[in-house]
Amino acid sequence: MAKDFREYLVEGYRSDEFGRVFKELAVGFKLFVSFQASTVHSCTPEETLDDISRYTHWEVALRSTTPPIDTPNIGPWMTLRDKEWAEPFDRPEFQRAMLGEYIPTEHCQQILEDCITYAIEKGHIESEAEIHTVEPDEQVKKTMGCGGCAGKKKPAVDAKKAEAAE
Repeated sequence: MAKDFREYLVEGYRSDEFGRVFKELAVGFKLFVSFQASTVHSCTPEETLDDISRYTHWEVALRSTTPPIDTPNIGPWMTLRDKEWAEPFDRPEFQRAMLGEYIPTEHCQQILEDCITYAIEKGHIESEAEIHTVEPDEQVKKTMGCGGCAGKKKPAVDAKKAEAAE
């Protein structure tokens, strides 16, 4: 069983207008999980509490690097969408993340555990110890892992240029 998801939460910023925002959790190099709760999020209670253990429901977002999380046959959502907790999630128009509102705390824990299992099975991480935080709304790129077949190709050297160089 994974460490309590709330132990990973690090406050990114707080304001009257935008509430409090926690940094996202990077579960490997492809999958990112955001747990949010404040006056502007879909949580219970809809307040900005200093004691995060008092929240019973959270706003949760799941996103990935290329391809988008819900790309048919290859996006992480194709694996996660059949989980018990996945039903209330949807991808709002013009967003790159699957969003779940008023997600019970026990489901949040299961979401983290299922994301860890996914990342380990796909070879994105070896253990939970590799989870780290990223800044809120940070644009993330694939930084490791498979570069695809094109990533392994050597640039072709024109034979005439090679001869001329000698």
